[in-house]
Amino acid sequence: MQQADLSPARQAPATPRSLDRIKQDWAGLQTAIYGSFREPDVFTLTQEAVLDANWLNRATVTQRTYNVSHGATPTAFEIILITPNTAPDTPIIITQNFSSNRSVVSADGSSPLPGKARKMGPLGPVFKYFFGRYIVAHPYEDLLDRGYAVAVMHPPDYVPDSAKRGVARLETFQTGERPAALNIWASLSTAFAAQLKTAQPNRAVIAYGHSRYGKTALLAAAHSPSIDGVIAHQSGTAGASLMRDKTGESLGDVVKSYPHWLSPGAADYADNPQSLPYDADVLLRAIAPKPVLLGNARRDVWSDPEGAFHSAKRAAAAYPLPVMQGERLDDFRPEDALAFWIRPGTHGVVKEDWPAFLDFLDAHFK
Repeated sequence: MQQADLSPARQAPATPRSLDRIKQDWAGLQTAIYGSFREPDVFTLTQEAVLDANWLNRATVTQRTYNVSHGATPTAFEIILITPNTAPDTPIIITQNFSSNRSVVSADGSSPLPGKARKMGPLGPVFKYFFGRYIVAHPYEDLLDRGYAVAVMHPPDYVPDSAKRGVARLETFQTGERPAALNIWASLSTAFAAQLKTAQPNRAVIAYGHSRYGKTALLAAAHSPSIDGVIAHQSGTAGASLMRDKTGESLGDVVKSYPHWLSPGAADYADNPQSLPYDADVLLRAIAPKPVLLGNARRDVWSDPEGAFHSAKRAAAAYPLPVMQGERLDDFRPEDALAFWIRPGTHGVVKEDWPAFLDFLDAHFK
């Protein structure tokens, strides 16, 4: 089976760019791929309730409901906060999830959420077998014991992750153009992060996501001054991996399979991504100097780990030292401001991933 080369050919070193040039390039990449970014017109807390004051014998679980709108009729949107009882001001990780909150906020077969936890059905065990034990829920006990709070949200509750229904929903937004779902999903994190910072200005806020939500975590960090760091795991094309190379999922693949993810203008480059005027390193530069961890798996060539590595190397000059010190993909250095993690295996979130993520967070936010 094909695997990423752990010691890829050396490319040209990172080239320093002025802040004005970084902003100019980032605006160009947005125009080409993502379209304009827009915060919600409405992001109003309508209800808050403590669901469990001693969950897992160590945390408080709080349910918040927001009215959210990007120009259409406001939609109720739920966010669940899990906060260590011993450290209510601890850094908080905002996560975007593939499954409903009622599936995500559970451990040891129990859930503090009202009503029955939604199961993934008979395919649930198969899904976890292929994509890892932490593809749905996170290792909450480990996160809490290491001193981190968690906020979970399910973006398809607002914009469905469906080519047909997603586009139909996006077209109800009064923006002048059909927005990209990745931007809209990212704006849920940026709006929530802004509220967290308003209440606790010194609290660190980290955006985390896997695969498509790795893309949204990167976009949220690029757009929001309230987000202090990023863990983007296997974010692939339209995330951290280069789009103009010929490895893994192509831009054409994304446009064809997920037309709602990107701006309609991205289709102009689908058949010839080499014509893109900018590439993924521009997104990483736009996030600098915030700490960023790019997670990968060696057999996940569809997400193009080598492309993410080269993208990071190109962007490295925008970050404070130390950054991207290793010349191999498996030289993980959690203290790097722009760090790279790769493990054996395929696409998913497995037991080896979160210890590396937490080591990175400890190095930068403890």
